Amino acid sequence: MDREPAGGAAGKIACILITHLRAKLEIRRNPQLRDQPAVITDRSQGRTLVIDHFPAAQGVTPGMTPEQALSRQAGGKLMEADEPHYRREFHRVLEMLQGVSDRVEGAELGTAYVGLNGLEALYGGEARLVNTLLNAVPQDLAPRAGVGHAKFPAYVAARNAAPMGAARVPSNMAAFLAPHQVELLPLSRRVLDDLHRLGLHTLGDVAVLNIDAMTDRFGTEGRRAWELAQGIDETPLIPIRTEERIVQQTALPMASGSLDLLLAAVDTLLRRAYAQPRMQGRYAGHAALECALYRSPPWERQFHFKQAVGDWGRASRILRGQMESDHPQAPVEEATLALSGITRESGVQMNLLPNQRGDLERRLDQAERQLQARTGGRPVLHRIIPVAHWHPAPELRAMQVPLDPANSGGMRQLSLPHLVTVREGPEGEPLEVFQGGRWRRVARTLDTWCFDLWWMPTPLTRTYYRVEWDMGGDETLFRDGREDQWYQQDP
Repeated sequence: MDREPAGGAAGKIACILITHLRAKLEIRRNPQLRDQPAVITDRSQGRTLVIDHFPAAQGVTPGMTPEQALSRQAGGKLMEADEPHYRREFHRVLEMLQGVSDRVEGAELGTAYVGLNGLEALYGGEARLVNTLLNAVPQDLAPRAGVGHAKFPAYVAARNAAPMGAARVPSNMAAFLAPHQVELLPLSRRVLDDLHRLGLHTLGDVAVLNIDAMTDRFGTEGRRAWELAQGIDETPLIPIRTEERIVQQTALPMASGSLDLLLAAVDTLLRRAYAQPRMQGRYAGHAALECALYRSPPWERQFHFKQAVGDWGRASRILRGQMESDHPQAPVEEATLALSGITRESGVQMNLLPNQRGDLERRLDQAERQLQARTGGRPVLHRIIPVAHWHPAPELRAMQVPLDPANSGGMRQLSLPHLVTVREGPEGEPLEVFQGGRWRRVARTLDTWCFDLWWMPTPLTRTYYRVEWDMGGDETLFRDGREDQWYQQDP
């Protein structure tokens, strides 16, 4: 049974391929890894397996166990996959490609398909169009392109291209595909292993077989394998649906496991998101929260609102209700919030009762903007948010955030200590402190206490002294046991 390759129906397609995307993104975050024989592992399927590797890790292939990878690569380093980060960066790549063509499909991580029909004239020919697509992708990802009349042949051509280069599927498609390994076929591991056991190692080996025999032996996967080996791929290109999203991000002043601090950060992000001009008079149906954790994989959750939400306060109550029982179990370093499902319909009747709290906040916002107009746009009014009243370090008990939600300023610590020069006594106690250009003598120590928070991401070891000056008045000083420095603690 012979069939002609499907060509013209789908039109011309470019495959934009980023090989080893995960490794390249890790090198972007930490350039020192470039020459390391590192492998990236994933355990989301219940079993830890290698899914990518760095250039220096020779002889390693995806699907290996960590033990197999390390046995082939002496001195190899294991890294746990950060899939949310990889997906987020690949989504940005897709958005960049959408700036060139409105027909972009994201396949598996690192592989995108772009419809080219009708765009060649706009960009001055196919070569310039493909070059524009390659240049739309960040150059450190070294994309490559393949052009054909179907997805699979274009993908194989992209694998043949050099980094930042392009290859076209030739007219003799069967000869072009024949020498490539069957691993390129989108088949289950079981079928690929069976093909090798039968001596079918290349696409050419599969193409010479009878389609009925392949179907009888492997079912629909066998038929699919035979068609792709012939260059027949009738899979349509399905463009990404562009969804409007409002994204806000903030770094926490310090990595902390405090739920109160995280909730305060979420409130800050919600205030910012709902203050965006695009959200005025509009409602969100979904929220997504992603937290970068200290020495742990990222934590992310999706929140689906039963009825679209048009103000940050109501959204906060929904997120808080869920996060009190489901929150990160490691210190949080950074939080990113995204609102989606944006609509102009709320699905609920507006509250006809006066909202006195809302009126007060609006008056405060108006006063803040008037003050900013006099200070060149600098935030003047701030909100003080208690986050850990029990904490022994005063600067970690409360945070300050700008009152104006449109201000992009982050959370700031209060009561920050500042460095001072101290002359110590025989027991390490403060005797004199250099302040205001002169030495001030300590008359007596009123109180002393210490703590050692060695388990924190940034350990704190301090000895505090409440001292009285010889000229009157008192002050709180502390000696940082890890920095071997003295500080004055602001009240």
